[in-house]
Amino acid sequence: IASYTKVTELNPANGDAYLRLGRALAASGKVNEAVAAYESATANGEEADAKKQLSNLFLKMAQAKTKVKDYQGAIDNALKANSYLENANAYKIAASSAQKMGNNAQCIEFYEKYLAVKPNAKDAAGVTFTIAALYQQMGNKAKAIENYEKVASDPQYGPGAQEQLKVLK
Repeated sequence: IASYTKVTELNPANGDAYLRLGRALAASGKVNEAVAAYESATANGEEADAKKQLSNLFLKMAQAKTKVKDYQGAIDNALKANSYLENANAYKIAASSAQKMGNNAQCIEFYEKYLAVKPNAKDAAGVTFTIAALYQQMGNKAKAIENYEKVASDPQYGPGAQEQLKVLK
């Protein structure tokens, strides 16, 4: 940290030094200082790498918030991660946190964004089934049917989806 700080003092336009300083600060748990260093890196020619590092930093913070059941904090950090670089995992964390808070509409929104970013996700069928069930709970029959139909032929979720389609149609 001291060495990279010295480099940035000697050459305030050295984006790579700010990027490396940000990594060192983040590894030391100095989040606010790391964010400032990454923002300086962004302003000095290292925008792509700095935004990736910022996104990862806030994604890790979102994950940490879920572990302590601070679901709103998890959502806030996941959205902050995506403000720098869109990340499917951030949407998934936000969706799961919203669901645990009982906010079905927000959960659906985040899960739909998750699937838009990662349409071939390993858990896509399960997420789609969850979206369908949440729409059904909210009384949106058309959207529930639409999503159940997407997984009606899935080996794991198909039987449940077909059962719900019989009820809804």
